[in-house]
Amino acid sequence: MTSVVHALQKKLGAAGRGRRSFYEVRDGLTPLGRLCLMFAAAAGIGLCSRITVPLPFTPVPLSLQTFGVAVAAVSMGRGWGAASAAVYVACVALGVPWTVSGAAGPAVFAGPTGGYLLGFVLAGAALNFFTADPARRGLFSLWAAVLVCDVVFVLTPGTLWMRYLLESAGQPLSLMEAAGKGFFPFIAADIVKAGLAAGFISLLGRR
Repeated sequence: MTSVVHALQKKLGAAGRGRRSFYEVRDGLTPLGRLCLMFAAAAGIGLCSRITVPLPFTPVPLSLQTFGVAVAAVSMGRGWGAASAAVYVACVALGVPWTVSGAAGPAVFAGPTGGYLLGFVLAGAALNFFTADPARRGLFSLWAAVLVCDVVFVLTPGTLWMRYLLESAGQPLSLMEAAGKGFFPFIAADIVKAGLAAGFISLLGRR
């Protein structure tokens, strides 16, 4: 009986070793393959941007953008992750309607969500730095990195930019009032989205 159990364990172990993780496949791609994957990641962020929940008290709706940015930034690897976010933002600037409102073009960056869009690139670069080898990181450390980068590099510049625009339009806000429209309403949802992103990244494989 013991020999049968050992044989099964050996067989299952060999089968597990035979499965390649996403990271192994990614690292084996040619430069052209990595470019294609980068554009696919940018498109993934764009698709996530169209999944929204409007909020009556702020011009910025809830969306899955930060989930898409986190997954792309961490899974693509250093340099490539930030590039994916940059390609997404560039596509929006060139007219691809990958925003929460469906608007596109340079004028989007002068709107209330412009600071968040630019913050995605900052968050992508920061996540590349803090999660250089996601296949070896634990779920909690991934969750924490995604959440901190989202708060510091997306919510903060997004809120400050929205405050500046409203003040320029003759609607002055205090920092706390601006945070009430562009920061605090998104914290709970971003905690959940960071956890979902960390879980999804973990499912891509270990090594």
